[in-house]
Amino acid sequence: MGIKAAQGYLPIKSIRACLKQAGISVQDIDLIVHPGASYPSTLDSVARYLEHQFHYAPLAETVNHQMAHLASAYYCSQFDEAMCLSYDGYGDQLSGALAIADSSGIRILETMEGINSLGLFYSMITSYLGFAVERDECKVMGLAAYGGDGVDLSEVLAPCDGGYRFDKGYLPDDYKRRNMFEPFYTDKLVNLLGPSRKPGAEITQYHKDVAYAAQKRLEDCAIALVTHLHRRTGLRKLCIAGGVGLNCVVNYRLSTLDFIDDIFVQPASSDRGIALGCALYGSNQNSQAINNLAHVFQGPTYSRSEILDAIELASVAYREIEDPATVAAAMLSEGKILAWYQGRSEFGPRALGHRSILADPRSAKTKDEVNSRIKFREEFRPFAPSVLAAHVSAVFDTRSLSPYMTIAFPVKDHWRDRLGAVVHVDGSSRIQTVQQQTTPLYHRLISEFYQRTGVPAVLNTSFNVRGQPIVETPLQALATFASTGLDALFMEKYLLEK
Repeated sequence: MGIKAAQGYLPIKSIRACLKQAGISVQDIDLIVHPGASYPSTLDSVARYLEHQFHYAPLAETVNHQMAHLASAYYCSQFDEAMCLSYDGYGDQLSGALAIADSSGIRILETMEGINSLGLFYSMITSYLGFAVERDECKVMGLAAYGGDGVDLSEVLAPCDGGYRFDKGYLPDDYKRRNMFEPFYTDKLVNLLGPSRKPGAEITQYHKDVAYAAQKRLEDCAIALVTHLHRRTGLRKLCIAGGVGLNCVVNYRLSTLDFIDDIFVQPASSDRGIALGCALYGSNQNSQAINNLAHVFQGPTYSRSEILDAIELASVAYREIEDPATVAAAMLSEGKILAWYQGRSEFGPRALGHRSILADPRSAKTKDEVNSRIKFREEFRPFAPSVLAAHVSAVFDTRSLSPYMTIAFPVKDHWRDRLGAVVHVDGSSRIQTVQQQTTPLYHRLISEFYQRTGVPAVLNTSFNVRGQPIVETPLQALATFASTGLDALFMEKYLLEK
């Protein structure tokens, strides 16, 4: 549909695509699991919709929104036993849940009521800073690195034994409504912080300091929650899901706690992963085998003939090349900025080397160039590196693999100048570790770039522009290539250049 994070739409095209890929019809579905356990009309609405679209409605049941998040994390992890944390804005009257999970299933220990929400707190600050709620929270996280001490939000949100306390008086009474024309905060916040930033207005140092304060409050409260969960369970492995789970700086802080041995963050932590969590929960409840998540390349793919048809329809020049990885690596080392469209698309919000824009990570000027002439987004927005897994500990302060860009790690001092385009102002990078067995072509591209430059990483950002979803079809790829400052587009073995 071309609508990023579409809300209010039932994914009929995705349902049909999944049925087609599996080679089945809707009549072959044994069970549909849907979030919305606290809403009695959910099942009736689902049945009527499916009857209208397919003239058949399989058996359906509901699951709590937070349980779906927990299932999406635990059942995709490699852990036999783990403590689990779900936290987001709200869903099914709740804003989070603490749980323990093992081979017998997931057991929720505690829940957080809907308005007592870390996600709503962060959305409130997002709105105050002039950004869009439930869309631009990532901008606050990026902006926070430019701020410093000077703003005190302790009376709004603070950690405490058992988690945190949030003064709900700073939120509107109708917090569940999302009206883009109204602020998502009350006069109480304005009285505390002063006038809010108007959308599109200049971002001042004060705004950066507000973002910094909000980020630190969030980090401290997340640590308090996980500390409380560990004290209750004694476990040392952690699974995370929910929209707050996309805050990669928080995830790093959690990963460094001395009682955490391993951490798994669901790649599609936000509500984009709810459907997966529902399916996994239903499968476990019905004693169906569940495989651990090996990779996220679960989306559609297009044959070379389909790609060629799109190229010819667009009437653009192209050439077929035998070895895209080698040619792309050479172009990157020369400073070209490329679009890389290969194989099945990624599941989740991050492009991981199948629907990506790639660039040389060595010069800080590259970041500004990609932001301004390709992504058309704010200059403070950082970019992430894809790094060869074998070299991650030499470049970044971690021994862990991070294949899904869910954790921001510090860059080692002697590498910061060599990775100017992908090191954020706070000295960190949200990395993707790349392994040959998972993405062989992408791994070979980075390996070829490493042989040419001595740098085992490339800048990787999603193949889209601001406000649009990641490209899916060949025609979408061609349209984005034509309308941006990209130098070249690789689609399977076809190369288009400007």
